[in-house]
Amino acid sequence: MEAYFVRKGGKFLERPITTLPNVLNKDVSRLPTGELRLKTNEDLDHLRSIAQDRQQWKGLTTKIREAAEESRSED
Repeated sequence: MEAYFVRKGGKFLERPITTLPNVLNKDVSRLPTGELRLKTNEDLDHLRSIAQDRQQWKGLTTKIREAAEESRSED
């Protein structure tokens, strides 16, 4: 996961590859306050620390699920 944030030159000419960091970032970016992003190793470490606390992780996943359901209902 940490290697994902190391800059590699060039861009993809095709559709971006679906990776775990991309999926996680998409999920946490649904949070209405923008409180969490997955752009650096520090962000990844912060997410790991949240995952270590069961109550925090449950609260985070609940917020993400609710935000996803809300965005679906608006479409």
